[in-house]
Amino acid sequence: MDYKKLLNEHQYQAVSTPSQYVRIIAGAGSGKTRVLTYRIAYLIGELHVEPWKILAITFTNKVAKEMRERAIALVPEAAADLHVLTFHSFCARFLRREISVLGYPTTFTIFDEDDQESLVKSIAEDNGYRKSDDIVGQTLSYIASNKTAGRLPKDIVITKINFPNEKECLRLFTIYEERLNFMYALDFDDLLLKTIKILEEYPNIKTKWQNRIDHVLIDEFQDTNDVQYRLLKLMLKPSCSLYVVGDPDQTIYTWRGANQAIILDIDKAFPMETIILDRNYRSTQTILNTANELISHNRLRVKKDLYTENEGGAEIINHRALRADDEAEWVLREIQKLRYNKKFKYSDVALLYRASYLTLPFEKAFNRYHIPYRIFGGVRFYQRREIKDVLAYFRLLSNKKDNVSFERIMNVPRRGIGEKTIDLLKHEAFDANLAIYEYVEEIDKHTTEIKTKCVVSLTDMIKKIDNCRSKLLENLEAFSEVLKEYITAIGYYDYLAEDDEKDRLDNVNALFDDILSYMKDNPQSGFDEYLQNVSLTSAQDDINDGDYVSLMTVHTAKGLEFKSVFVVGLNEGVFPSERTLTENAFLGLEEERRLCYVALTRAKEKLFLSCNGEYSFIIQARKVPSRFFKEAGINFERPKEYAFGPQDSRTGQKSTPSLGGSLPSNGITDWAEGDRVEHKTFGPGVVLKIIDDTIIEVEFETAGRKKLLASHPAISRIDKNTGGMA
Repeated sequence: MDYKKLLNEHQYQAVSTPSQYVRIIAGAGSGKTRVLTYRIAYLIGELHVEPWKILAITFTNKVAKEMRERAIALVPEAAADLHVLTFHSFCARFLRREISVLGYPTTFTIFDEDDQESLVKSIAEDNGYRKSDDIVGQTLSYIASNKTAGRLPKDIVITKINFPNEKECLRLFTIYEERLNFMYALDFDDLLLKTIKILEEYPNIKTKWQNRIDHVLIDEFQDTNDVQYRLLKLMLKPSCSLYVVGDPDQTIYTWRGANQAIILDIDKAFPMETIILDRNYRSTQTILNTANELISHNRLRVKKDLYTENEGGAEIINHRALRADDEAEWVLREIQKLRYNKKFKYSDVALLYRASYLTLPFEKAFNRYHIPYRIFGGVRFYQRREIKDVLAYFRLLSNKKDNVSFERIMNVPRRGIGEKTIDLLKHEAFDANLAIYEYVEEIDKHTTEIKTKCVVSLTDMIKKIDNCRSKLLENLEAFSEVLKEYITAIGYYDYLAEDDEKDRLDNVNALFDDILSYMKDNPQSGFDEYLQNVSLTSAQDDINDGDYVSLMTVHTAKGLEFKSVFVVGLNEGVFPSERTLTENAFLGLEEERRLCYVALTRAKEKLFLSCNGEYSFIIQARKVPSRFFKEAGINFERPKEYAFGPQDSRTGQKSTPSLGGSLPSNGITDWAEGDRVEHKTFGPGVVLKIIDDTIIEVEFETAGRKKLLASHPAISRIDKNTGGMA
């Protein structure tokens, strides 16, 4: 293979480098997947590395599948032994082999976010709350933030209350962990944490796995969090090569734990060779100039300017509408213009936005114009009610202790079992120290208050589950057929047919098509591997072919590309998000700018940017254009619809909106360290530091330390002498 002809200069350098530790800073559209797959091919074909000695890590199953297929096309001999996995799927494989040292069976269940929510709601009800109470959401957020940081209840000591219900959230978190352990269930964070625990506490296992791997390659390294980085370092023996690819300018997941400092500072931990890929193969130079101009305002980055050898490109089109409905109408008119091109396909168009609540006016417009569209990042296929029901039945085949799954299907199809009976059964099983399934199996050995009719119905269901489990263990038939017979015998098909749920029936049939497809693609894998694969799917894994306009958040669009991209809702307080800026003005603004940079660089040929001037109850002000327009070098002409000034929805008076692209100011320009402040949300505090003259760091009495926009209207200064507002 002539790598020099197939790659540009920097790509070839990245693929062929002899360095043990390599950091590739790969700009948007610079061919990073190509570089990674060719690097794998180079290791196998030129350096004669055995395929099973290579571990490649990506962040979604979809990308892992694509990368593996592309690598195998280059080196077909590696097909049986090449591992391209996500962090979570690698850990799941590791734990299927090693978790017994922690006292877990290898048939442990993996809980997704929906299962976690069901469990926390159940715990809340057992502790006197309703499923709809705020404590449920607070506890879920508390669990997620702590486990993403690697903290379990035993590691948490509350010395200062960060929010009113923190102690109660910690108590429910403790119960949550106890329930997971009892059910032999792991959530996504546990996959990493249990793997780390084994590697740290069992040196012989760590050595065994380290000896299996000579090369670790990691995609999207800018999205790595501290727990993943800790796992990575445990996997590396001294002679192992580390090859990381990412772009600090596309770090957009810090809200879920991604630590940008890892990719920026990894050269301090390892003697890294850094190679920058800055030639873009996706977008026009016009689009790249705009994106480069925008991101240049960030300080925390590795400097680079994307360029393409395809000069010029269509002018970027921007629009400022009076109302959100007008903005949607403009988008639809522009799409209609695109249709004049004979090669036009709706699938070449994407509508990107900062937050999902912005979609309503666009959905109405799409329906009005009869334009096909699909929203991504909403209810995914594997999260649909009927699919979750069937998967719950499947999971009970592997794990009898899975109370979450048992509770879900106990009365689905209907078996005449009411809420009171379910609560009673749960408590009787708990008192017997058994899972609900185990308790029903031997209910004749216990004194029960459950009605005979309900007992007969449940024991009949368990017989059918046991029968299917036996057939799977015999392994005489394709497990897809065994499972379909099982769901039919349970009565689930009849249950949907009775309710005339044709779409849901189609979804269940699509699930069995998916199982059959999985078996064809993975002939050596079994039923447990399929369940594991389903548990680890992400929003992007649902994106498939079809001729429709794609609507999605910018976060969901990461890694995708479209000929024409509309970035809508580019208003101050929306994009950048006021909430993000309030939580951390400096770092929050840098992340919001990176997010906008990602949005712009999804476009290949045409880029459309829009905003509107409607009053927003979310930001409590009339919307003005985002500062990102100005930072990207894009200016507005005064729109005709504002010639006489729009009507203020609060006063009914005509007003002239500001074109400055910022929120109203508090008028304070002379902040000093030590100033006392009052914030509408955070209460009283003291200014600790002045940052860049536009940001102040404040220590609040109850909310802790925050970095805020110095001019934010929610902040006022307290007069030192009188104690009143200055």
